[in-house]
Amino acid sequence: MKDRIETPRLVLRKAVDADLDAIWHNVWSDETLAETMLWTPTLTREEALARLERTKNHQAENYGFFVCRRDTDEPIGFGGVREISPGEYDETGLCIARQYQRRGYGKEMLTALIELVFGELGGSRFHYSCFHNNDASAALCRGCGFVFTHSEPARRERDGLEYLCDHYVLERKNDSP
Repeated sequence: MKDRIETPRLVLRKAVDADLDAIWHNVWSDETLAETMLWTPTLTREEALARLERTKNHQAENYGFFVCRRDTDEPIGFGGVREISPGEYDETGLCIARQYQRRGYGKEMLTALIELVFGELGGSRFHYSCFHNNDASAALCRGCGFVFTHSEPARRERDGLEYLCDHYVLERKNDSP
């Protein structure tokens, strides 16, 4: 299981106890950010402590990472992938804190995950999905080569919100002549 991925400006790594306040303030407590995400905002420090423990346990067994600025090691988001069938991977939620958006961090993170899926894991397909009205997320995946496949109705578990989910796919390029 890969524990760390480095890019020019970011480090994707497993969560540690020292990340609590930064990830809570930068991401988990942001109710606006959570509007087009499946996760529930974390409003108290006690909830954040419990969430960090769940996150560390999940990341220990999965390709899940905190996205940290390389210069400060501050967690500014999270991302990960999981195998859904042999050679096919799905993103498990990608998020960059609002104050760090529009700086290319999302593209840098997604590019690193694409390299993980196709390079190190030998995947053949990478699936991506987002809320239909999440224009930034849709632009991010299209900018990395993902192709729209379909939309379908979905329901968010935490509050029963019905929304339209857009699905995209990126297929491994055949390197043969």
